[in-house]
Amino acid sequence: MGKKGYVLFFILTVCVFSLMFPGQVLAKWPSKPIQIIIPWPAANDPSTMIATAMAPQLSKELGVPVKVVNKPGGRGVLGTYELVQSRPDGHTMGLISIGPMITQVLRGKTPYRNQDLRPLGLVWSSPFTLACRADAPYNNLKELAEYAKTHEVRLAHWGLGTVPTLIAMRIAQIGGFKWKETAYSELTPLLVIKGDADVITFSIPGLRDYIESGKIKLLACMLPKRLPQYPDVPTVEEQGFGEPYFIWFGAFVPAKTPDHIVQKLSKTFFKVMDMPQIQDVIKKVGVIPLRTTPEEARKQMDRELETFGKIMRELGIIK
Repeated sequence: MGKKGYVLFFILTVCVFSLMFPGQVLAKWPSKPIQIIIPWPAANDPSTMIATAMAPQLSKELGVPVKVVNKPGGRGVLGTYELVQSRPDGHTMGLISIGPMITQVLRGKTPYRNQDLRPLGLVWSSPFTLACRADAPYNNLKELAEYAKTHEVRLAHWGLGTVPTLIAMRIAQIGGFKWKETAYSELTPLLVIKGDADVITFSIPGLRDYIESGKIKLLACMLPKRLPQYPDVPTVEEQGFGEPYFIWFGAFVPAKTPDHIVQKLSKTFFKVMDMPQIQDVIKKVGVIPLRTTPEEARKQMDRELETFGKIMRELGIIK
């Protein structure tokens, strides 16, 4: 048998072995350390804190080291792009939020498409709200809308392309008023307390102390359901000012990652996330736990590409 014959025989043998004993081939994953990319700075980042707590347990379940790596920049785009460019072999995953996966993509601010990543599932959401000073002359979105039709109401936000801001802009559309809006690179509740702004989009962990001290009150929560710790504050949807929005975070891998790896990694991630010690961390950092299948996550993203695309076109942010 010549050299070419040996090569052909080897290739055929490998193919036949793969067909006859697929479990032997699949068992090779994982074969090296797994990296979890987070596209935000580590300091005070909920995803970093949760993933760091999960890493040792994931390592035990998968049999290889698991390392959390922060890759901040470009409002989450740089780290997300690094995940897109990584090998689709199940050894690199990421915890990515709705911003770099939906709104940044819609704005054309990303060197990747939404379809370039594959979800393992949506994992938790940030409890964003619309808040104002405690002595403001409105207590809900309807009263705010009526007041804003005859008064200037200053909105402090992260930027027009961010999801909480888009929700606030949609509220104004439905309510028939316009904000006097300003984007801040360093957004803080003190803007409202000191009188530099009237209303702010912010998440609960950063507002809790001001709410408890009676300096700030909540007008609406940007979640599908009311917050357990603030059951008297209705959602945006309940008040008739939009859909059941939420600012989610999901676990993702490159799009060409094989099905069996996606399913096993998703199952393992949620198994570890459900552990009591991890649930304690989730509760302490203040996010709302989620649990969706890869398929449910993809459907959610498809809906949001359409929903937020429509809002952004109506606002003139995109064409």
